[in-house]
Amino acid sequence: MLQDFVNSPLFGLLLFNLAIVWPLWRILRRAGLTPWWALLALVPFGLVPVIGILAHSRWPVLPVRETRKSKARRTA
Repeated sequence: MLQDFVNSPLFGLLLFNLAIVWPLWRILRRAGLTPWWALLALVPFGLVPVIGILAHSRWPVLPVRETRKSKARRTA
C-alpha cells in the first residue's frame, strides 16, 4: 500500500508543495506580510492568490520610493 502511494503522482505533488512552503514562508516574512499565507500552497491552485498578494501589496519592509520630478517638455 505504501509502495502504491510513493509511485503515485500525488506523492510528487505533495513533495513539491511541501518544498514550496518553507521558502515562501521566509519570503512573506521578509516582505513584512503574514507568513501563514504560505500554507495556501498546500491547496490546489492556492499558490495563485499568494503570488497575487505578493505582487500587488505594498511591502512595508522596503523604503518608500521618491516620486519622479517631471521634466518640462520642449515644444518644436
